[in-house]
Amino acid sequence: MKLVIAGKGGSGKTSISGTMCRHLARHGHTVLAIDGDSNPNLALTLGIPAEQMGSLPTLTRDLLDRTAGEDRLKKTLDEICATHSATGPDGVTLLVMAHPQHAGTG
Repeated sequence: MKLVIAGKGGSGKTSISGTMCRHLARHGHTVLAIDGDSNPNLALTLGIPAEQMGSLPTLTRDLLDRTAGEDRLKKTLDEICATHSATGPDGVTLLVMAHPQHAGTG
């Protein structure tokens, strides 16, 4: 199953996403969450300490091979998760798209 949650800012997307991810993981499902928000807070909702996020590499464009109008990952998803993910206490694996470094960068 693939699920995308998008919508207006301040509508509770992060809270709902985190709760759903943790619930599914607690019930034996493999869950990969990708935080694509310009102000990424999903880690906190998943129980991953904020201090751990500063050292987590973000997903960069060089992970994609863009040729012949087709985008393909240069590594397997397992390889990317091994080097770019954090795992929450319930077993949810998290990938983060970006880390704004100061106010106004998101």
